[in-house]
Amino acid sequence: MKPSNVLHLYRVRLRSRLLQECFAIAGIAAGVALLFASQVSSSSLQSSVAQLSRGIAGHATLQLLARGPQGFPASDLARVRQIPGVRIAAPLLEAGANAIGPRGSESVELVGADSSLSELGGTLVHDTALSPFGGIGAVVLPAPLSRTIGVSRFGQEVTLQLAGHTVQAPLYAQLHARQIGQLIASPVAIAPLSFAQEMTGLHARLSRILVQPRPGTETRVRAALTQLAAGRLNVESTAYDGTLFAKAAAASNQSSALFAMISALVGFLFAFNAMLLTVPQRRRLIADLRRDGYTARTVIAVLLLDAVILGAVACVLGLALGDELSIHLFHSDPAFLSLAFAVGSARVVSWQSVALAVGGGMLAAMVAVLSPLRDVLARDPLAAIAPRRRQQHAGSPARLALAGGVCLVAGTAIVLASPQLAILAMVPLVAALLLELPLALTATLALARRAAGAITSVVPHIAVMELEAAGGRALAVAATGAIAVFGSVAIQGAHGDLLAGLNEAAGEANAFTDVWVSPAGSYNLLSTASFVPTQQSRLEHVAGVRAVRVYRSGLLDFGERRALVIAPPRQATPLLPSGQLEQGNPVQASARVRAGGWLVISRAMAAEHHLRVGQAFTLPTPDPMRFRVAALSNNLGWAPGAIVMNASDYARAWGSSEASAFNILLDPGVTPARAVREIERALGPSSGLTVQTAARHAALQSALSRAALARLTQIATLILVVAVLAMAAAMGAMIWQRRPQLAKLKLEGIPRASLWHTMLLESLLLLAAGCLTGAVFGVYGQQMADRALASVIDFPVVHTVTAQSSLGSVALVIATATAILAIPGYLAASVPAALALQD
Repeated sequence: MKPSNVLHLYRVRLRSRLLQECFAIAGIAAGVALLFASQVSSSSLQSSVAQLSRGIAGHATLQLLARGPQGFPASDLARVRQIPGVRIAAPLLEAGANAIGPRGSESVELVGADSSLSELGGTLVHDTALSPFGGIGAVVLPAPLSRTIGVSRFGQEVTLQLAGHTVQAPLYAQLHARQIGQLIASPVAIAPLSFAQEMTGLHARLSRILVQPRPGTETRVRAALTQLAAGRLNVESTAYDGTLFAKAAAASNQSSALFAMISALVGFLFAFNAMLLTVPQRRRLIADLRRDGYTARTVIAVLLLDAVILGAVACVLGLALGDELSIHLFHSDPAFLSLAFAVGSARVVSWQSVALAVGGGMLAAMVAVLSPLRDVLARDPLAAIAPRRRQQHAGSPARLALAGGVCLVAGTAIVLASPQLAILAMVPLVAALLLELPLALTATLALARRAAGAITSVVPHIAVMELEAAGGRALAVAATGAIAVFGSVAIQGAHGDLLAGLNEAAGEANAFTDVWVSPAGSYNLLSTASFVPTQQSRLEHVAGVRAVRVYRSGLLDFGERRALVIAPPRQATPLLPSGQLEQGNPVQASARVRAGGWLVISRAMAAEHHLRVGQAFTLPTPDPMRFRVAALSNNLGWAPGAIVMNASDYARAWGSSEASAFNILLDPGVTPARAVREIERALGPSSGLTVQTAARHAALQSALSRAALARLTQIATLILVVAVLAMAAAMGAMIWQRRPQLAKLKLEGIPRASLWHTMLLESLLLLAAGCLTGAVFGVYGQQMADRALASVIDFPVVHTVTAQSSLGSVALVIATATAILAIPGYLAASVPAALALQD
């Protein structure tokens, strides 16, 4: 058959089934959109970090890194430049800061550099002046950041809160997209190196040195840098930040992977339901072509054209819709991770995200269109339209249920044996759900049939008979609701359990103090910015203050993780968050950490470094120090992992007496709110420190956790919305296609109201069977997700069974879908009886 004839045949067929094809396109487009939006959201943060790193480092491939915020002597730069094989060595000073202007404030990464950085060819500094303007230091900001804080004119001052003090810096220039491209969304403030050192108080200090070796000398240069580092600095590739960020974003990436799988299933089932409406027409087409002498190869080519056009149109629409979803709904929230990484808000669309979404959409179209492939390959040319005997009998649902039980056991075994494969274990769990669904639907219809015996109306009898006759079509509609409710319940339940665990961890992390005094700024919500504690004696004389203790904390690159190191004062009670310990005696561990030389480490980090309770190891701090493991904990709410030691050990390991915060204990009867006012008065408005009650500090940490996990709520909600629309569309089309049958029932004397009630009851029975089954499996999926979060990602999780929210999701889907179906059901019930007399 000529290609022109194939296209003409397609156009003729399309006119007769345009509505059904539109349903199929909508279903596949929904799956593509959800899959694409989730992939873009999860990959944008990773790409943002990598782009900023490349934008600064340019052609550099190696870097010498400080292990603490105090940096290392700038004199090391000359020694690096003297290493044979070093082409360019560029110094950097980096510090977290809060940029404040007339319109607001933003967390930024202050980057101080000199002209040698421009020689590396990085996009971010290619057109940036890195020497003081007229001998006066100034900063350069990306244009969106300037607009956000309201500092846009040359010379206008931006206020920077830096580690307990405040400085003013004039604006020298703005960077625009034509200069730095996608880095325009990066939260950075660029300043000449000398000015950055002056603002931070780190005179003659550097954070890192970027190195570009000459061709063929990288191995020798790395070895020389390692010798120069002498165990007090890190030597890494310039891609190291991306590696650290990947570990930090693992939880988000895993949840996105699960969402992508569930989204694809919901979209595919939507498309499959719609394609079921066109199967009879395709079977007739196959029979006509085979009867006319066309080979099976030609018939497959005709069907493939259907699939390609259907998939291509659906993918284009799906990508457009997914693009809007990724902008307006699934936008990446970098708030939590920006406390440890310079993360921008750029939305990065990679070819991998497009390819995955398009591949999934085309696969769904191929499977849906080629479902009658067995008829094409049959020897009988008329096999496609031959009468079909019912394949099911009474034992079929039971056998499927047994197979579902095997899948359920397999999924459970996978999680118990290897919790890190929890996402993979969701596959047999979903398979178990689909295999158990026929039994659930059969049981639902049996109950309805039994109840119908006590009712004089014909409505339940007709509804049960019609659903039994619908067979696979009814099962596909129920499966759509089951999968959607399963995904929503599992995600929402795990989300709630994780939030409860994070709130509990935040409460324990604030239990040893009444008031916090720490450097101001949203960049310091983890209290990792250090400052010279000169205000301690002043605070000790504030009325109502019983004690002022120095708290220390920081971020430490340990292997491939940027760990949070927490160091309460020795006298803190409780010293350790005992509710977060997972291995070791809490009382003994607390005594050991208080005495010194012992620490608590997250279980995931301990596993990576093969550490166990009681074992000694050297922690790679600025002054490497030998510790023993007192206990293992969860990650205390920081995804890469956490370490707890006492503040005195921290000072020795970091070689600095600087503080991260003051922990203030109050006299009996003094309220925290009153103490906060007195302390703020004692510090004065220009101290650069903020004062918070312990309750307020915990609430901010909990709010940050909620913001970081907000996408899970969006995911669960959107899955339900898509499922409701998918089921309503599929059932609406199925109802509309039954108009001739409804007309026959009218001829038999059944009134319009009874027909309408029959269709509503059919919808309720299908929705109830699918959604309740999905809810039951969703609760089980929640437990599997909880285990993955607790065992693999090491998060604090409070295990619950969310029966109330599960029933809420079921009720929402059933009520909404039934309400939507009421309109096409009423219109279909209004069909004239004369339609039954037409041939």
